[in-house]
Amino acid sequence: MSAWIDVGAPAELEFRPGATVVAAGRRIALFRVGDGYRALDNPCPHAGAALADGTLLDGKVACFLHCWEFDLETGACDVGPEWNVRVYPVRERDGRLEIEVEPEVAPD
Repeated sequence: MSAWIDVGAPAELEFRPGATVVAAGRRIALFRVGDGYRALDNPCPHAGAALADGTLLDGKVACFLHCWEFDLETGACDVGPEWNVRVYPVRERDGRLEIEVEPEVAPD
């Protein structure tokens, strides 16, 4: 079951260009884009580099390690769909940011 998780006020987060936050056990890269925010899995699926530390390019983030690009709206990777990352809805509520995420399920 998904839930909206508070990850802080925008002024509390360090966007360089993204901010790394943890919500329900997941490391998420959060980006300020135009008048809103976008969130996606932080670890690059290729080599695990933090996408929050990448470069923003026309609605995409490029991983700093090997320059793979991920669409901030869809999570689609320019190398191929097997490398896509999950995206998460973000909302601002009472001056704080919340991300909708399902908790990670621990293996039995």
